[in-house]
Amino acid sequence: MISKAPARICLFGDHQDYLGLPVIACAINKYMVVEGVPNNTNYLLFTLIDFDQVIKINIDEDFSVLKKGDHIRYVIKTLKKNNIKIDKGYDIKISSDIFINAGISSSSALTVALIGFFLKIFDSKKNSKEFVAELAYQSEVVEQGGSGGRMDQYSVSIGNTIFLETKNAFSYKKISNPFKNFIIANSGVMKKTDLVLKNLKNKTINSIENIKLNNPNFRLSEISVNDVSKYENQMNKTSFKYFKSAVENHSITHLAYTELKKRNPNLNNLGILMNRHHNILKNDLSITVPLIDKMIDLAIENGAYGAKIIGSGGGGSILILSNEKDENRIIDAMYNIGAKEVVKANVSSGIFSL
Repeated sequence: MISKAPARICLFGDHQDYLGLPVIACAINKYMVVEGVPNNTNYLLFTLIDFDQVIKINIDEDFSVLKKGDHIRYVIKTLKKNNIKIDKGYDIKISSDIFINAGISSSSALTVALIGFFLKIFDSKKNSKEFVAELAYQSEVVEQGGSGGRMDQYSVSIGNTIFLETKNAFSYKKISNPFKNFIIANSGVMKKTDLVLKNLKNKTINSIENIKLNNPNFRLSEISVNDVSKYENQMNKTSFKYFKSAVENHSITHLAYTELKKRNPNLNNLGILMNRHHNILKNDLSITVPLIDKMIDLAIENGAYGAKIIGSGGGGSILILSNEKDENRIIDAMYNIGAKEVVKANVSSGIFSL
């Protein structure tokens, strides 16, 4: 049995999913691969090829108390809570060509690939992409107390480019993507995903809760950019900055969705919107680092339509949208400034099992 799950990139809507706001995200053709054979024991023996590590788990182990970040055991725990009975041992190899800890959801790809693997074997009737996505969300966010929302798990499992309503399960629309290639450049600066997400999530949610004290019917999704100033005197300067950023990014996501729904989307317009989104992430949410800033500037100087940081921030990767004729020049510029890895990627159709 082989299960493969792709990486994901966020085009528009970073730091929106934990607020229940929509995102536009895309699965790309870099994969986490889970491959296994029965071993006629009560053990699951995982070989993590890229880390030269072996993990042995008894299928009857007590999964009630687990360490956060133990994604393999949390997957098994989540499956058991959903009445998926794992009653046979397997020797399982895990490998990947996804950048690790670099903003393109390697952990979600692992979670989704594992869930797809076990469902295919132990309960194939439930092996829909949507069900896999929701179980992955339960495993990573609900069970582990993760700070993100549904974007990563749904993007990875469902695949393609989607407009995802993150507040509700199974609420998404597929979009035709006008870009032939994406350029993904990994800065090599390691990031602390959950810490960055948790800090920003708490600050933004606190600003919204302050507004609700005086406005019980307040709904963040219903606030337009023109309405933002009405709430400035209801919170301190820092809280207002995070609140304003959430509203502006929400508006940019909808503008991008409108453009993407056109028969011939304007790539320059999408690039401008992406640059606006990145500038908010950089200047208001402060999630970039100096090398990321230099990489973004160089991408634009060398002809990119747009560029932005991907994921939680504090390091990791950037996404670059470009004309085909400018791609090699941009890639060379990324390496020259110090990027660790730079690849071209295309859209992936999501998880699949063989």
